Amino acid sequence: MQGFLALPRYSFTRAAIVYAPEESGVYGLFDGGELIYIGRASDRAEHSIRELLLKHQDGAFGDCTMKATHYTWEITIWPAARETELFARHYQVAHHEPRCQSKVKAA
Repeated sequence: MQGFLALPRYSFTRAAIVYAPEESGVYGLFDGGELIYIGRASDRAEHSIRELLLKHQDGAFGDCTMKATHYTWEITIWPAARETELFARHYQVAHHEPRCQSKVKAA
């Protein structure tokens, strides 16, 4: 988790998100310094890191993640496994899931 949290954070704006990768991986949404959501993206264009971030910003997954202030991402060929690892490490430290995790609705 330390490595993931140390990754660069970008402003959660459309202008910044258009430079996010169109690849598979994991991403995190932040409200200030708080990690509020951990997500994963497949390698299909409509489910890339960039496309999912844009959907969060547009409110397609609900209000909670739409209010993020920053995001980060990590490219991996095993996004489901990496997401599971990040959840486990977050829970070890915080003893709860990220605030918006259970509030996200299907797009």
